[in-house]
Amino acid sequence: MKKSLTYLLIICTIFLLTGCSTPEYIHDTSSYERQKELHSNRSGNVFIDVMAGVGSVFVGAMLDCEMEYIPSDQEFKKLKLINPTNDTLYVNMLTDLVWDNEDYCDFMDIRIPPKLHCKVMVPMHAAYNLYFSNTPQNDDDEMIQIYTTDVKKFTLYPGMTLEADTSSETVPEKEK
Repeated sequence: MKKSLTYLLIICTIFLLTGCSTPEYIHDTSSYERQKELHSNRSGNVFIDVMAGVGSVFVGAMLDCEMEYIPSDQEFKKLKLINPTNDTLYVNMLTDLVWDNEDYCDFMDIRIPPKLHCKVMVPMHAAYNLYFSNTPQNDDDEMIQIYTTDVKKFTLYPGMTLEADTSSETVPEKEK
């Protein structure tokens, strides 16, 4: 019984550590540091919400009344970028949202290996322009705009914006 409990504890710890780790696919140092700041900021918000919930339960029990606790709005969420291709994808995420007083909340130089995914912590209610390509050059990047409140995971593959452009064109009528 003790052995299985120890193994269960080790497995849970590994899952927690890997689930909370910052993405190793971000190669820009300022973007990587910003990602770590977002993770720590989110962890602080979750801890405060849990403590406020527990405190409201205790106060409600001591005063023999019903305390209503409304958790604060979630400020951040994880966005999962999926690379289904056999090539490495190079992704830059740009927004007009300011993180600190001088820098935008952009994430540059994200390199997603083939057939893998990358989780990026992003602020809620933000619009991001995703520039991506399977080559490191910037001249062939495709751009798509996403809203962080609308998506949880997003699959990127080269040519996806080109397909959208050709489907919106009108097809000429056949000559009689």
